Amino acid sequence: MVTALVIIAELLIIYYFSYRFIYRIRETLLFLPLKIMIVLLLVGGVSNFLGLVELRLFWRLLFFGYVGTVIVAFQPEIRRIYFGHGYFRRGLVVNYESFGEGGRSKLIEEVILACQALSRKKIGALLVLERNNNLRDFIQTGIPVDAFLSSELVFALFLPDSPLHDGALVVRNDRIVAAGCILPLAETTRVEKLVGTRHRAGIGITEQTDALAIVVSGTTGKVSLAVHGKMAWDVEMGALKKMLKILYKRYGE
Repeated sequence: MVTALVIIAELLIIYYFSYRFIYRIRETLLFLPLKIMIVLLLVGGVSNFLGLVELRLFWRLLFFGYVGTVIVAFQPEIRRIYFGHGYFRRGLVVNYESFGEGGRSKLIEEVILACQALSRKKIGALLVLERNNNLRDFIQTGIPVDAFLSSELVFALFLPDSPLHDGALVVRNDRIVAAGCILPLAETTRVEKLVGTRHRAGIGITEQTDALAIVVSGTTGKVSLAVHGKMAWDVEMGALKKMLKILYKRYGE
């Protein structure tokens, strides 16, 4: 009886800490490696259960090698999970239910106005619109703003004299979450060599997430839209507005 209670207590403790760990990383880049590790553990367990002794050493080497690789490759994410900025750990999560079609239409209007003003003055800009994938890991590289999006504020943040004009501005629903964010550069070899860092970052963030990236060229003033690692170049404002109305929504709505 005592042994059974001890086993139950141990299982409950393991369940609790596993649940808390998964809950904490569910919206980070570590979630996919964790799922792969779970699959490796299950395959190893099945191999042991079937008595495949020869494969035991192989699965152990594969699992611990993979864990070591994840720890090395995802050091920044691991540090942010346990020692990250408390401001972002608290969430800054806006209720999607309160952000309906009316709020989305108003946001798109403000984005279009901002792009028009930036394009007219040939001021470089990079706006990232969050959709289903949480962009917390990228938001944490920037400076918290947490303000309602307006064309005037977007224009001001990207002025050459602004300390935040070089990074990306991340938008969640109708709010600017952070500015000056650092994004991954495009990994595809098909990107034109003459494309600048801002465009590569816009493509890069859409390769890794389902976000939308709007890029205003500081050289030509032309506006481009990136989605799923593809860039629509030199988009007219009318076409950009139609594209955003179609693309900027949560899946399943």
